[in-house]
Amino acid sequence: MAADLLIRNGRIVDGTGAPSYIGDVAVVGGKISAVGPKLDVTATETIDATGKIVAPAWVDCHTHLDAQIMWDPWMAPATTNGIGTVVFGNCGCGFAPCVKEDRNFLIELM
Repeated sequence: MAADLLIRNGRIVDGTGAPSYIGDVAVVGGKISAVGPKLDVTATETIDATGKIVAPAWVDCHTHLDAQIMWDPWMAPATTNGIGTVVFGNCGCGFAPCVKEDRNFLIELM
C-alpha cells in the first residue's frame, strides 16, 4: 500500500480505552487509511514519532475562547495542545452577534 503520509513508531492512543501501543498511522487523501504496529506501507512523507503520542484530536466542550477567536484564529494554546474542536458561547459569555464597533471593547473586557 502507498500512502501520502506515514507516521511511524508513535505511541498510539485511539480513544477507545484500549491499551496504548507503539505503531504506525497511514494517511491517504487526508484520511487515516490504516493504523497498526509496523505497517507495511510506503509513503511520500514519513514522520518519525518515536517518543511521541499519536491520538485523535480532543473536543473541548467548555472553553472561554469567545473573545480570543477575535484576535487568534488558531486559539492557541488549545489547538496546539491537541484540541481539534472547541465549543464556546455556552458559559453565558458569548459575543455573537457583535457589531464591529464593539469588538475591541469586548476583547479588552476579556
